[in-house]
Amino acid sequence: MKQKTIDTKVLEHLQTVDGSTAWAMCGAVGAEREDVSKACQRLKRRGLVRTSPDLKAYWQAVKP
Repeated sequence: MKQKTIDTKVLEHLQTVDGSTAWAMCGAVGAEREDVSKACQRLKRRGLVRTSPDLKAYWQAVKP
């Protein structure tokens, strides 16, 4: 079975919550904060996540 990438784990997590910080996502996705933050940046460049307009430290999945 193919293991999920951290990007996939982060995106799936953000699709189930209203928003989260990279620090808070560490436990949910099983990765270090730095790796979660890098995944968020990659997902942002792909247009799949964004920072919250109200709280810049919060990441949110882009709704289709």
